[in-house]
Amino acid sequence: MLCAYSWYAWCIIISMIVTGAARSVVVKLAYQSGFEAPLTITLLYFLGQSLSLGIYWIQNKTSNGMFWKVPFQRKRGRGQSHQVGQYPPPGGEEEDQIFQEEKIAKELETKRISVSLDSDPLGNGSSHGLSQKSIIATQWTERIPWYYKPVIPGFFSLLNSTLRWLSLVYVAASVAEMLITGLELALSVVAARAIRKREISNTRWMGVCVVSIGVIVVSFANYHNKTAAAVAVTNEVYDDDGMNIYDYNGNASGDDEIDVAQKNYITGIVLIVLQCIFSVLQDLAEEVFMQASDFPPTLLLGMEGMFGLIFGLLIYICFGEKLGEDPMATIAILQEDPYMSAWLVGLPFLFLVTGIFNIKATEVTSSMTRNVWKNLRTLLVWIAALCIFYMSGNSDIGEAWLMPGSFYTLVGFMTMSGGIVVYYWHKKIEIEATDAMPLQRTDHEVL
Repeated sequence: MLCAYSWYAWCIIISMIVTGAARSVVVKLAYQSGFEAPLTITLLYFLGQSLSLGIYWIQNKTSNGMFWKVPFQRKRGRGQSHQVGQYPPPGGEEEDQIFQEEKIAKELETKRISVSLDSDPLGNGSSHGLSQKSIIATQWTERIPWYYKPVIPGFFSLLNSTLRWLSLVYVAASVAEMLITGLELALSVVAARAIRKREISNTRWMGVCVVSIGVIVVSFANYHNKTAAAVAVTNEVYDDDGMNIYDYNGNASGDDEIDVAQKNYITGIVLIVLQCIFSVLQDLAEEVFMQASDFPPTLLLGMEGMFGLIFGLLIYICFGEKLGEDPMATIAILQEDPYMSAWLVGLPFLFLVTGIFNIKATEVTSSMTRNVWKNLRTLLVWIAALCIFYMSGNSDIGEAWLMPGSFYTLVGFMTMSGGIVVYYWHKKIEIEATDAMPLQRTDHEVL
């Protein structure tokens, strides 16, 4: 195996992939149904994140306030985890085995607490590539009060989410997901090296380069599809003699369709690039606070959402109309369409679930590793969009298979998937070399 994750980590990663894909599909369907309100979607996004504060409160209540003070430890290679401090009475062979596992877990917990008391910020998550320079690079977190820490990722989240939902207006959901996940992987590796001071192996740099090539191929495919669709419209607005069938006082000519398609393509790409930059900074800030400062993930997510919701509401009320979204028009649409209103009620809960799995994936691995696995969302988004288009009978929703543009997109996705394999290839050797030292690592330390 290239990735020696526990069942717990695998559940987090798979759930992150599935819920993230569902989020993109649902938002794109809303846009294709006529509800193009990215600022409203952004507010719902932060509302969903804010609900994570309730999850944090429940976790503390159900664990007598000790849920995050004494985390569960898992020994790599074991299928079952046990909480420190609970010992079954000795008896048969199975009880003895459990007793030994818990004894090892207690030793690991004691070691972790002693390290924490020595102010070593390398606590949770992946320690791959971290060094003394990494410790020095994150010492600034100790000078920030805990209640101010979520402001930093919250600010990046506000910019990131606004640009993300706006980009779906101009770019197909599957293409946007491919470009976003590919770019975020490449940028997260660069940020991890420059800011987090992680040592990145040559094999991983090679994997990032392969993923970047796949991103370029997908971008080319998207440009080809946009241009081909515009050319098809152009052919429809000219008659057999080559004359424009629209009068000069009419709406637009076929040439205008091509110009609009090209401008939309450029706009979408710029939005995606900016979104990826802010997203990587957000992910890295979350990783540092959770792993170097032991900040509870659900509390961090909830406070991020609260800050984003407050600032987002101010922007929406003061500048919403200037940014192209009239709040009164949005309310009118919701009053006329009860199904859309019901959809809006359920959307924050989808954002909540997705956000929890996203931030938990960062906690148990790293922001860099999370962005590797996010690439698999693109396949689910694409399959869902194709199924919706051909099974719904409505050509306005979903995505059609276009020739040859969709083949280019498929080649780009396969290239990015190959980059993931290259990225993880060296792990097989590392795992075989370290299997004999189980007491030195926990599941959270396996990247």
